[in-house]
Amino acid sequence: MANCVFALLCALSSELPVPYLPVLRVDGQTVQETCLIAQYVAQQHGFGGESEIEKVLISSLTFYIESVFTKAVENFFEKDEARKETMKKKFDEEVLPAALGNLEARVTKNSAGVLAGSSITQADIHFYNTIWTLKQAQPDLLSNSPGLAALYEKVSTDSKIAAWVAKRPETQF
Repeated sequence: MANCVFALLCALSSELPVPYLPVLRVDGQTVQETCLIAQYVAQQHGFGGESEIEKVLISSLTFYIESVFTKAVENFFEKDEARKETMKKKFDEEVLPAALGNLEARVTKNSAGVLAGSSITQADIHFYNTIWTLKQAQPDLLSNSPGLAALYEKVSTDSKIAAWVAKRPETQF
């Protein structure tokens, strides 16, 4: 897989502003960075937020959730077993509980039951996707977070999201 990604980057390097993936091309423009691509797609489908401050809050929450997910991915791909065990312990006992606590507090303060604004946004979708992935290893992950469990259910049953999940390709993540 790594060789494939490296070969792809080499083939595209002259066309990319910076040599990393993922890449989204729209109208001759290249957008890179997972959260920014997600932001663009969210805005195109009505999940981008209503006001400018709401959009900033959504971006902030999305990057926060992504930072937590990045730690999980780093742990997943760690080759040194001793280091991997230390990383997993810290993630499971410190990083993830702190993040879930922060997000639970935020979602329960919002009468709409979402992370920002009054309807599902990119931040909620990013939360859903991250939790969906983490739940593969920890099915009861949200058992102590009723507000987040409700948000997860709300996102999963949104007609646009449910339609995409039903047809998306199966991947490890």
